[in-house]
Amino acid sequence: MKNAAQYIFWVMLLLTTTADVSGQTIGSSIPSKIDLTGNYLFYLHGAVVTELGDNAINQSVPEWGPYEYSNILDSLRKQGFYVISEIRKKGIDDSVYVNKILKQIDSLLKAGIKTDQILVVGASSGWNITLGVSSKLKNEKMKYVIMGGCWPEDYKDYLNTELYGQFLSVIEATDPHGTCYMLFDKRTHVKSYYEITLHTGLSHGFIYKGHKEWIEPIVNWFAKK
Repeated sequence: MKNAAQYIFWVMLLLTTTADVSGQTIGSSIPSKIDLTGNYLFYLHGAVVTELGDNAINQSVPEWGPYEYSNILDSLRKQGFYVISEIRKKGIDDSVYVNKILKQIDSLLKAGIKTDQILVVGASSGWNITLGVSSKLKNEKMKYVIMGGCWPEDYKDYLNTELYGQFLSVIEATDPHGTCYMLFDKRTHVKSYYEITLHTGLSHGFIYKGHKEWIEPIVNWFAKK
């Protein structure tokens, strides 16, 4: 019995020390205890998650498979981020989430977090909230990522909206959503704009899973100071 008890103790100790040594978390709010050395990522999901929840399948394109929302968050956490995200509710205007994120970013900044420790990522319909945060925050040093968000004529909706910050656009060659170049061209307060094109063959479904093809470029781009 003594040997068995010792065995259980060491197994539990091993699990405790290897499960999440980084301390990074996933939640809808910023951590109650702010790690001043940490990086904080706000993730805004696509529309199908709002409509049908985690692991939702878009019935019009079932070949894309489930939108693995929780697994995407965990994949981002494993890259060393404190991830702030929530499933948005149907019928709630995007401005509500824009204002919530602005308050959360303000809390991080007041706690001593620097802008180069914060990243806002908007996938598909989440891109509109990302742009809203950029427009209202008015910080040219902040970094934003938009994925699969730009239809060819969408830039016209933002002609009278000023944008601020550094932007990375991630698009997929087979996705009918295309380049975001026109959205950011000749912007006075956009410090930098960079776009990468993936060739996964997954169409818009490339955002449905935590593929390394889009996660690794985002992490590498964010790391550049």
